[in-house]
Amino acid sequence: MDKPTINTISRRLKAISDPTRIKILVMLSKKECCVCELTTALGLAQPTVSRHLKQLELEGFISGKRDRNWMLYKLSPQAECCRNLLAIVIGRAEQDPEMKNLLKRLFSIDRSSMAKDLIRQGDTA
Repeated sequence: MDKPTINTISRRLKAISDPTRIKILVMLSKKECCVCELTTALGLAQPTVSRHLKQLELEGFISGKRDRNWMLYKLSPQAECCRNLLAIVIGRAEQDPEMKNLLKRLFSIDRSSMAKDLIRQGDTA
């Protein structure tokens, strides 16, 4: 059983205290996402979303894996403390109307067509 120190608990609570990171956690609870899907759904810049993902990954809430050209992120709470915190935060956040709209936006994003658009943009540059 995971027995985190007070400092560990504090860091984890800080990691999930940010509204953007809560939104990311809820989205990742529904599907594995690449950074571009999250940036499109949230309307934020890629470096901003990447910074939030790194913080969540460092504290053990998510993990990333490379899949060809994509870095895919998913929930992967290793510690019991993280699992318990996620259950509370995600359960409450899913009830928020803004979160429901973000999830609709996320599920309307097509990763493969985004890749084609990026390739086309590279050809014209």
